[in-house]
This record gives sequence, C-alpha cells and structure tokens, in this order.
Amino acid sequence: MLIILAVKWRMKSTDGDLNPRPPECKQFSEQMWTDFRIWLHNTHEAGGAKELFTYAKRYCIVLQKPSEASKLLLLSKHMRRNVMSSLSNLSKFLGVYDQWKQTIKRFGLKWENTNNLETFLSILNTDLNEVEDWIKQLIPKMPRNYASVLVFDALTGLRPTEATHSCSLITKLSEQNKLDKYLDTKLMMLQHFRFPKLFLRKSKNAYISFVTPQLIELITKTKPTMKYSAVDTMIGRLGFKIRTRQLRKLYATTLRKYLPQEMVDLLQGRISQSIFMRFYYRPLLEDTRNKVIKAIEPLQNQLLELVNRN
Repeated sequence: MLIILAVKWRMKSTDGDLNPRPPECKQFSEQMWTDFRIWLHNTHEAGGAKELFTYAKRYCIVLQKPSEASKLLLLSKHMRRNVMSSLSNLSKFLGVYDQWKQTIKRFGLKWENTNNLETFLSILNTDLNEVEDWIKQLIPKMPRNYASVLVFDALTGLRPTEATHSCSLITKLSEQNKLDKYLDTKLMMLQHFRFPKLFLRKSKNAYISFVTPQLIELITKTKPTMKYSAVDTMIGRLGFKIRTRQLRKLYATTLRKYLPQEMVDLLQGRISQSIFMRFYYRPLLEDTRNKVIKAIEPLQNQLLELVNRN
C-alpha cells in the first residue's frame, strides 16, 4: 500500500503543535513533508522546488487513492503537467514510482508539451522589438543594482533565476578575490558548470556564458544580490509588464544571425543528443566567443549607456 510507505516517517515536534495537514493526506506525517521539502531543494532550483512541493501537498491524494487521478484530466494542460511532475517526484521520494506509472497508464495521463501551433503562436505574438524597447524604457527608472541584473540577463540569455544566481556569485567571488574560479578570463567565459547546485538541474541547465569586461565591471560595482522575484516585484511596482523571460528569446534570436543552432542551444543550456553533437561537433570556443560578442555589442552599448546614467 502507498500509505504504508508514507507513514514510516514518525511524527516529530518539539512543542507538540504541528502545522495542519491537508485534509486529503492525513496519513502523511509532517516529518515526511519536511523530509520531502529538503529532498526537493537538494535536487531542484529553489523556485521549482517550492512549486513542486505546493502541488504535491495539494494533490497527494492521487497517490493514496489512484481513482482520484481522473480529476487530473479536468486540469489545463499546463496545470496537469505541473501536478504530474510534482506527483512523480513525491512517488520517487516515497519509493512508489512504479505504482504511479501504472496510474498514469491506466488513466491515459500524458506529458503534453507545447504543440507546433502553440509554438507558432508564441513566435507570432512576441515582438522582439517591443522587448528591446521595454528594457530600454525600464532601465532608467530602476535602481542601478536592479537595472544591472536586467542588463546582465539580456546580454547572457540566462533564465531569470540563473541570471540572479550568476550576479550574486560574481559579487561574492569578486569580494573574495576568487572570481577566477567562475570566470575564465582568457575566454571571458562564465563557467556555470562548476557550480552544479546552482546551474545544473534535471531539465533546465546553464553550462557557459560569454561576457565582456564591461559587463563584469558593472556587476562587481553594483553588487546585485537580490532574488529574481524581487526584480519582478520592482518591475511591477514601476507599472511595467513582466517580460524578463522574453529577454532569453531576444538573446537567442540575436545570436542565431552569427552562430549555428547547435552553439546557440549550448549557450542556452540545451545539448543535442544527435550523433553529430555527441561525437563530431567540437566548437572553437575562442571563435564562438568573438561571434557572441559581435552579436550582442550593439545592444550592450545601448544598455550600458542607459544603466551608467543612473
């Protein structure tokens, strides 16, 4: 039984008062949830771990009573994918993943990715000129340390959480005179792969980013160490739409004019499993760096001028 595995975690509390359990999952102890939260934070990025934990507590009844899985079919595709991911993690943690896979098969639950039409509509509805105008209007209105994160994000193509992690790491290591542990100064390449807990996850990774001395100087001077959520909050308070995720698309589109798709994918944390990429493709990093810097130079000049006015 699924619930038998879950109740092996004993109830532990120093004062006898435990947080209320969700009504559907009374047989899962608070200690089990605490252990699961720690497990998620050891295997996922903080924001993703929090989301997985929330959905797991809300829908854990599906693991106790598989008949409840039919309710997942009523969820939107995006929501259903998030819930299924949370339950997959919880079932692995509890050691009942095989039973969960049987439930998925029995109810015809599918891991639906974005289809071709949705991808086309996303491209059609994203005006990258508008994204560029958005960041140029926003930077002069933001505190300089917040603005520097957006500039860094736009010029590296990192995901927003990765960008804030990177800025904090640059700041910390620079203050300790250890930036060379992260930045290859010869190639001007940030080596994210050296910090796997921050940048290498199950599905979303960041391996390397090419930067300029000017960009590194901006970060070491402004010392941005805030979380990504704080940046979005600041943007909202200024009355702007939250478009930070579209900076990644702007970066990739800019690079595609100068680099092959395989290299753009690598710089965005995606490594193809094709025979070509695994066995034959050996990019010349120095040549790639030069092309990246040439591609982003016009935007960098404009953004650095704006942020340095603050």
